[in-house]
Amino acid sequence: MALGKRIKEVRESKGLLLREVGAALELDNAFISKIENEEKLIPRKHLENLSGFLNLPLEELLVLWLSDKIKGLIDNNEIGIKALKNVLNELKGK
Repeated sequence: MALGKRIKEVRESKGLLLREVGAALELDNAFISKIENEEKLIPRKHLENLSGFLNLPLEELLVLWLSDKIKGLIDNNEIGIKALKNVLNELKGK
């Protein structure tokens, strides 16, 4: 699952508005909307506040954030996928 989708899922389940999340993180409502729609990646520095506000484990948010960041770097192209496989093989060897 992408971080933006998880944020939206939890926000809606708690009956929160975009503006409430934006106010808690000191971010614009439109930016929160772009995060939820996977158009933007939330800056890492906001994850701890988001964790507390939505009552989600910080580790969960960090894993989703890093996954989205890696996915964005790889951009689903052949070289990116090969690079990811190379990193995974190196990590398995340690």
